[in-house]
Amino acid sequence: MSVKRKSTQIDFAQNVPQQVTEWLEEAAFTLAALPANGLRPAGARSGWPDIVRDLEDVGRLDSDIMPPRPEPDEVSRLDQVLSWVQVFGPSEQHYRRVINMRLIVHPISGMHRWNWRKIAKVMGTDHKRAHDWHRCAVEVIAKKIAHPAFFSSQTPQNTVF
Repeated sequence: MSVKRKSTQIDFAQNVPQQVTEWLEEAAFTLAALPANGLRPAGARSGWPDIVRDLEDVGRLDSDIMPPRPEPDEVSRLDQVLSWVQVFGPSEQHYRRVINMRLIVHPISGMHRWNWRKIAKVMGTDHKRAHDWHRCAVEVIAKKIAHPAFFSSQTPQNTVF
């Protein structure tokens, strides 16, 4: 379902937008593999029942086997990718929405919950434009993370370079 990455850093000598795309894909699978229950602190209790899967999920399940829990390095890369989503300024909110929608993956089938046509319908545009927005968003992320100042704790992540 997902490709295991060995590197914990983007190689800026290689094709950065391609690497960003690969990291986004891995982050989507990692996010889907995170457990949805048992995450409360030990002392916290709730009277609510466990999460019930959507009917859409139940109809398409090939098996009841959930993906294995992600490794710590996969979660670290997920955290890094989720910080990239914050680089978009107010005029680029449609990029952020498209990226976030594509990060939602079915945990068993590995299929994106939001295909390009669904995204286009929600955002009131054409599916080709939604796909182009995703591609442009990846390029924006690649351009912004290529600057060493992006990784400085003193620089706000949404600073326009």
